[in-house]
Amino acid sequence: MVSDKYSFSSRTDSANIPRRFEEYGKFCGLSPTNARILSLLSEEMVGMVKAILPEFDAVIHAQNENNRFEIILSVDAIIKSKEYDELLKASDGKNSAFGKGLLGKIGDMFVTWAVNLNDNPAPMMSYTGMEMGSGISMVNGFEEWSMKMYLENLEEGRKPEVPDDGLERSIIVNLADDCKMSVKSSSVVMTVVKSFEETGFTSKK
Repeated sequence: MVSDKYSFSSRTDSANIPRRFEEYGKFCGLSPTNARILSLLSEEMVGMVKAILPEFDAVIHAQNENNRFEIILSVDAIIKSKEYDELLKASDGKNSAFGKGLLGKIGDMFVTWAVNLNDNPAPMMSYTGMEMGSGISMVNGFEEWSMKMYLENLEEGRKPEVPDDGLERSIIVNLADDCKMSVKSSSVVMTVVKSFEETGFTSKK
């Protein structure tokens, strides 16, 4: 089952989107608690884009097959060259534009890929960086970064970087099964995956 698609941008309000995904989760047979998790995941996805991109157009929707939910966010970013330096200053490698920890690194990648889409199209690996690049693979002809693969490929004994207080507060990092990112055509696509052990409807593709 596929949800409706919701469009939003840097110029419009997106406050109702999390509630829409909560309603979608309940319609698919999820408990109120698990439907709320879908809402929180979508809220963080929308919030990240709003926080780090000065101008963009986006579409977000979800799909469910056997209670494996995917929330898919496609963003067309409009980043002018003069804005790139400001974004780099906000994401200097130590202080992400979206905070510290793994989600901060994901936000930094999102910005970098969006800028390169506008000014210097190139394979994702060429401007991802060696550490985060360990999560990239080829999927259906496209390069795709996977949070799950990245964490699995960390050197033995290493842990993901976390904020100074030792707590990773990201809903996506803590609750999602995976967070995937890819570049398709002129869009940066983020897909958050979450499975639930409940009986509900399945996608009809």
